[in-house]
Amino acid sequence: MNDALMQQLVNPMQEYKTSLRRKQIHQGVVIGVETHEPHGKKMQCAIVKLNNGLKGLIYEDQFDRRKYRSLVGFIDHKIDFMVLDVQKLGLDPKVYKVFDEEKGVVLLSRVQALDELQEEFWETADVDHVCTGIVSGFEDERLYLLIKGVTCVLPIQDYEYDWTPSGRNLVPLGTELTVKITKIDREKKQVRVSRKELLEDPWERIHEDFGVGDFYSGIITGIVENVGVFVKLKPAVESLAWFPNKVPVGGLRIGQTVTVRIKHIDQKGRRIRSKIVHFPHEIC
Repeated sequence: MNDALMQQLVNPMQEYKTSLRRKQIHQGVVIGVETHEPHGKKMQCAIVKLNNGLKGLIYEDQFDRRKYRSLVGFIDHKIDFMVLDVQKLGLDPKVYKVFDEEKGVVLLSRVQALDELQEEFWETADVDHVCTGIVSGFEDERLYLLIKGVTCVLPIQDYEYDWTPSGRNLVPLGTELTVKITKIDREKKQVRVSRKELLEDPWERIHEDFGVGDFYSGIITGIVENVGVFVKLKPAVESLAWFPNKVPVGGLRIGQTVTVRIKHIDQKGRRIRSKIVHFPHEIC
């Protein structure tokens, strides 16, 4: 049995005492939220399962500098944390107990971990760097990703080549996304990223996927009088089709599945012309 394992058996806290001294950053999953009263003030605490059967406690004021109505939404989410360094808070470690040997509890800080990660990010990150972030929020026009403690903006038009109507509920909070940094403003502390730039452009292989004179299934996504019918053949690839000679009872409807015959492909202009030749039997 090696010395490190022997130490853990004798003192399960030793791993995290060493971690505090070395200022190591860990990752773990929030498994619960409890209410405690540090400093006589009742607050929520995130619970993280630690090694050696220990329990990690992150007080609300050490979870994030922003005030959340509840930490419950972070349950089952992976977070970064460090063992709480009370000296950074101006407290005496002899008085403020970080390690409760009797209860098997270790006080942690997500705030201090994010501070360390942010410092590293601004020192090393640059345009065109590829990195992984965690979805921390969303709006109609953008997603927010937390990358090494820094909140980065992913515009909805840079999520994928296909048209995406809204960033709300597009992916669950806590989802990991790999993105490329496209813009950094260190003075304003703003970062823009793109997921789309790491994906294959579907138009690059358009002639492999579709042939002139051949027939394919598609879904009507738009109908413009005197212009034509827009038919989606695959994500991010639409064809402009002529109005058919025979229209099903009830007329054309967005969402209908149709068969088209490809008439022309303009890869450079990202355009396909086609003709609707068949509607599904069930709506004819």
